[in-house]
Amino acid sequence: MEEENLGIVIGTIISADKVKGADRLHIIKVDIGGEIVQIASGVPADFEQGHLINKQIPLKIDVQSVKIRGIESQARFITTIGANNKAVLLVPEENVPKGSKVW
Repeated sequence: MEEENLGIVIGTIISADKVKGADRLHIIKVDIGGEIVQIASGVPADFEQGHLINKQIPLKIDVQSVKIRGIESQARFITTIGANNKAVLLVPEENVPKGSKVW
């Protein structure tokens, strides 16, 4: 059986900076193995500052780039919502190489 290309890879969050003047919006930089992608998202607002740094997460990377409040977002977080109505990240059980494909 061949691996299906879902357009999802594992990346490591290297920064998550709050956008000045925004309630929830952050600019997140994620290393996906030799390439840094940027995401504009409110997801980091659901966590303590610094909690996401160095965390490995799955990202949907085969998406059309969009601008949110003028900030380019090149990928999408893969998350779900928990009982407290806050984002819950799906993370690998162990560290894997950046850019590893999810299938």
